Amino acid sequence: MKKILKLFGLLLTLTMISSTTALASENNYRVSNLIGVEQSEFEQMIAEIQSIKTAHPEYTEEIILEIMDEQHQGRERGIADIWNALTDSEKKLCIRYPFDALKVNTAKNIATSQTEAKFGSNGLGDRSDAFRHGIWNAEMAVLIGKEKAEMFATAHEDKDVTGNESDGYPKVAHKDMDLHNNEVGRTIGEKNSGASEDEMADIIYQNIYSGETQFIWLHE
Repeated sequence: MKKILKLFGLLLTLTMISSTTALASENNYRVSNLIGVEQSEFEQMIAEIQSIKTAHPEYTEEIILEIMDEQHQGRERGIADIWNALTDSEKKLCIRYPFDALKVNTAKNIATSQTEAKFGSNGLGDRSDAFRHGIWNAEMAVLIGKEKAEMFATAHEDKDVTGNESDGYPKVAHKDMDLHNNEVGRTIGEKNSGASEDEMADIIYQNIYSGETQFIWLHE
């Protein structure tokens, strides 16, 4: 495996520019105003995955996952920081659907920026948390379809739920809340697929403050 990693180190150096260009042309979708450094690094991470898949189409997801894990083991900055923050389920989906993963990350950036704009911060377990998950899933439903949006959103919640979160509430309660709000958001996104980012944010914001909202949160 170490010999393979050395070969891929050289391969990735030679192909990163062309791979990133190919990803940019393939990934033609609505772009958020908030992209920033993390989006660029995420694109580089996907380019690494795509380079491995192109060079060795016979490799399984498990082999590519092992290569990527070893490539970024023990590192804490840049691409490694993003890769290591993903759940194993998310990593496998990034390998299986690399171009969709880029759109998922764009939807995440939209959700983060719109939550900041509407609430002033991105909270945990509160109404802003419900809003963030709602608009993230709504935008994913628009960008990659409801079915794949559910796959990525559920993979994101594939974490250890032992103990409590920093707000004092059980992690399992947070997971249940997030999974529920994800589904509500995807339904809204599917019904309002022609809405702009700002329009979608307004729709979800108004919904979450209505008396008949299906969104849930643990505390104010």
